[in-house]
Amino acid sequence: MSKVFIDTNIFYNILFETGLTQIARKLLEDYEENMFYTSITVVNELLYISTRKHYQTTGEISGPYSLRRLIASKGYPKLIVDGIRKLLRDLEVEVLIETVGYQDMIETASSLNLLPSDTIIALTCRHYGIDTILTFDEDFKRVPWLKVIP
Repeated sequence: MSKVFIDTNIFYNILFETGLTQIARKLLEDYEENMFYTSITVVNELLYISTRKHYQTTGEISGPYSLRRLIASKGYPKLIVDGIRKLLRDLEVEVLIETVGYQDMIETASSLNLLPSDTIIALTCRHYGIDTILTFDEDFKRVPWLKVIP
């Protein structure tokens, strides 16, 4: 049994029906015999983008600042929060605590040309001995210690 990290976009495409939903489902089925992991950064991103998608769908926001005001007044949609919790529980995903130092993060982001959040994810995988990531993000292909699926 191997350790497999699940990135934000896989979860998102499970929570919301998109052109990539069937591929995301198939990936999870193909790797279900493995141990699934994710991180606080992924949960953070997933909560934010799912909340934004929900409020855009309802027509309640038009831009990022209106989302901040809406969250301050209405909070996070119960449907989204419950959906994320259920997805993580049903897939038996362990959410990892990140132990990334800022110097390592800046050095790795600079040397691999990664966004900061992607760098934190990559370094978290390395720290926990995870060498496989399920993601649609091509940037992870620049990370030498990760095998990117698909």
